[in-house]
Amino acid sequence: MIKQESIEILKSRLDVVDVIGSYIELKKSGAGTYKACCPFHTEKTASFTVSASKQIYHCFGCKASGDAIKFVQEYERLSYPETLEKLAGSYGVKLEYTESQKSLTTVFKKMNDFFLSEFAANETAKAYLQKRGVSLSSFEGFEIGYAPTSRTQIEFARKNMLSIAELVEAGIFGEEGGNIFARFVERVIFPIKNQNGVIIGFGGRTLTNHPAKYVNSPQTKYFNKSKTFYALEKARDEAIKRSKLIIVEGYMDALMLHQYGFANAVAVLGTALTKELIPTIKKLRCEVILAFDSDKAGLSAAVKSSLVLMEHGISGGVAMFDKGEDPADMLVGGKQEAVEDVFDKPIAFGKFLIDQIALRYDLSNPMQKQSAYDETVALLKQFSPVLQDEYKQYACVVLKID
Repeated sequence: MIKQESIEILKSRLDVVDVIGSYIELKKSGAGTYKACCPFHTEKTASFTVSASKQIYHCFGCKASGDAIKFVQEYERLSYPETLEKLAGSYGVKLEYTESQKSLTTVFKKMNDFFLSEFAANETAKAYLQKRGVSLSSFEGFEIGYAPTSRTQIEFARKNMLSIAELVEAGIFGEEGGNIFARFVERVIFPIKNQNGVIIGFGGRTLTNHPAKYVNSPQTKYFNKSKTFYALEKARDEAIKRSKLIIVEGYMDALMLHQYGFANAVAVLGTALTKELIPTIKKLRCEVILAFDSDKAGLSAAVKSSLVLMEHGISGGVAMFDKGEDPADMLVGGKQEAVEDVFDKPIAFGKFLIDQIALRYDLSNPMQKQSAYDETVALLKQFSPVLQDEYKQYACVVLKID
């Protein structure tokens, strides 16, 4: 946690007019008072005021109000700690953390530097990624590393006087029966960061025949895969700018989309999008495009994710790729325009869900058609009355019901 003393020092350095004026144009309207059109709702007549003397802002239209920190938090759509870290970086204030968090931040950084150095010396890891079409700039931009044997990692930690207990707490090492082991062994490493670019965990792709192709850090006090997107720190601003967030299945898909200019892409860290990610998505105030693999597992994840998104009133759709294709492989194969076309014409969540129900049944069989109808009715009941009306007609066409 950030120490309260640091927060107070930061607050003393902030001027609400200076902070807000760096985001929107303010016009002086009186002694120490400034006005602007509110950035939090649409209006033609300025009702947003900033008081230099009181160090607050207030909108008489939507009632938004607060101090400089609150403004940045709402405007940038960040959590409170992330806002403090962003402002501290902008205004040259060094935040002090409780010893446990400070130590773990150091542990993550040192292990990430170690993984980077191991990757630079490992031709097998580099060859694997090059074969997948990953460029040198992506190696560097995404800080891709390599985790060697457990013994090598433990020796590095002890040689550099890293706390084994802290490495276990961070989820980088594990402990069982008194024995210490590295959780990531002979894997390409993808650092997982929060929105301010601070490492909070790792993901790893095996280069051996390990049955678990991908693994993530275990849940810790700093990392929860159900609440975290991979590459959000890179994609957030672009998603807001384009009013569109592309969500893919894994690290490689997200990385490759960024490499080819789709900088608004993130990846889930599980098999599907969870309701715990909804607050993060809502802060971005944009539509969502699901771009999962076209195999059975990918379609299942798209169904679950679509239901979660519709339940929480988030608009968007599913990018449907031909069977056996995924966006990363298509981009490497020179099909960038085809990928763009799919993203530009997603299937609305409701239509996608109805389509998937219909595909599971033989509609020429009366009994199966009845089952498909019953399942579709149950689905529609989960929607709002407006959406029910919207999709009833579509369902009748798909199910071939007069």
